[in-house]
Amino acid sequence: MDVQKELEKWKAEFIAAETPEAQADHKKRFKAFLDSLSTEDKKAFAVAFEKGAIKSIGDAEEVIKAVEVRKKLDRVLDFASMSYIARTYFGKTRHWLYQRINGNLVNGKPVDFTPEELNTLSIALSELGDIMKDTSRSIARP
Repeated sequence: MDVQKELEKWKAEFIAAETPEAQADHKKRFKAFLDSLSTEDKKAFAVAFEKGAIKSIGDAEEVIKAVEVRKKLDRVLDFASMSYIARTYFGKTRHWLYQRINGNLVNGKPVDFTPEELNTLSIALSELGDIMKDTSRSIARP
């Protein structure tokens, strides 16, 4: 038995089960399937299931991190020029920057900031904030 293919099949069926009744039916059939496995296949299935769960947790953590970055950037997206930041600090287009901010799919994979890119973005926002403060102070009347 190809454990990984079998696990993917069961996952796809679970995702497709949209009603509580369909989910209950899936659970019943899945339990019967597990009960029918040999001891060796049960162990292999459990290992594959655990690896899949660990990967899913990692994927979820990455999504959470991307959403948190996007949420934090929401405060400045309306007034900070993403084109300027992308060009000046990354040597890229604003589309490139927005792909990372929004976690878009590029070549079939979601893109995110690397730790170095997040640091660069942080520096960019800090420098722009300093420029705004300096400009504000310079035009203030005593």
